[in-house]
Amino acid sequence: MKTRKPGTGKVKNPKGAKDIYAMRKRKKRKRVLQQSVFLLLLSMTILILYQRRDSWIPKLETIGTRHQSRRQGDGTEQDGNFPISIFGETEYQTGKAGESLLVLNDSYLFVYDTDGSLESARQHAYGGAMLRDAGDYALVYEYGGTSFRLDTEAKMRYEKKVNDPIIFGRVSGDGTVALVTNAESCACKLLVFNVKGQQFYERDCVERIADISFCPDGSGCIAISTETDEGALKSVVHSYSFSQKEDVWTSQPLDMLAISVYNTNDGNVFVLGDTACCYFSADGVLTGSYVYPDTLQRAAFSDGIAALVLSNHEKRTETVVILNGSADARTQRTYEKTVMDLGIEPEKQTVTVLFRNQIEVLDPACTVLGTAPVTDSCDGFRRIGGYLFLKGYNHISRMDDPGF
Repeated sequence: MKTRKPGTGKVKNPKGAKDIYAMRKRKKRKRVLQQSVFLLLLSMTILILYQRRDSWIPKLETIGTRHQSRRQGDGTEQDGNFPISIFGETEYQTGKAGESLLVLNDSYLFVYDTDGSLESARQHAYGGAMLRDAGDYALVYEYGGTSFRLDTEAKMRYEKKVNDPIIFGRVSGDGTVALVTNAESCACKLLVFNVKGQQFYERDCVERIADISFCPDGSGCIAISTETDEGALKSVVHSYSFSQKEDVWTSQPLDMLAISVYNTNDGNVFVLGDTACCYFSADGVLTGSYVYPDTLQRAAFSDGIAALVLSNHEKRTETVVILNGSADARTQRTYEKTVMDLGIEPEKQTVTVLFRNQIEVLDPACTVLGTAPVTDSCDGFRRIGGYLFLKGYNHISRMDDPGF
């Protein structure tokens, strides 16, 4: 008789086997759940970073760039991130929205406060992007394309597309946007949008529009067109109302090629041309004109005051001409150096003239109120919040507004 030694046989324990299987299954399910949560969190992080790429990608691009504080005029430092370094493959543009400085390059619209701190970096994909501003609003549009957008210093209000290529765009102080586009059925089209991006006016123009300016009350705009008369280029001024298709008034052809048009707060019109400029009353009456004795180099206009720079190449002089609300109320001052830029401060009725190494402030009589040195290389400026932002080739610096 054979006896079985204890411990040498198989002991069946189905309950224990089931417990081990269940434990392994729980561990596997826990591991899969942990991996799923990790992948979900990673996906959310990537999505958030992508949505906020406009705010962090530009900062990566500026890593290693030295920002230094610079105070123009007295050489001492002041708080602020200046100069602001500019990146991009195309020439940058500057604008103003509220009390913020706008810088547009080929990829971004940057928003800076007056201390040079980057408040926002908003990406765009516009080829040939152009920037226009008025009051609290900035218009960015794609020259030759169909896209445009309206921005403020706080955010982008809207972005839209039109059917035809954009020739140019303008924006008013209340956020109204006007676009002039190409058209197959006429010379061009005028499209007008309100601050919400809703189109409320469209006009098929038989004339080629070169520039427009909004009326102070927002009821319409003034436009200039160009035509050929016996081989000579002439310009015509049109007054449009947004409530009708017919012209409110149309001027006689002007013996000049109009460059830009402006409205004054009292409804009068100033037209800047290549060889002359002129004023019109609100009802379309020509009130005065000025034929340039020399070549027009640059100009500025604000609230009825026009400032022109005329260059005489033979004498190697440049003359600043100030027209204070009328072609007859004209004063001038001649310099034997290059005028880089000029701007108007309508509240003080002064004209700021930028030279290579100094700024000069003139009153309407062309009397020098004061000068201030400029130690940085620049070819233009913008006035914002008591400062002058000086535009260099690849940077922007800041100086106190002389305030004479």
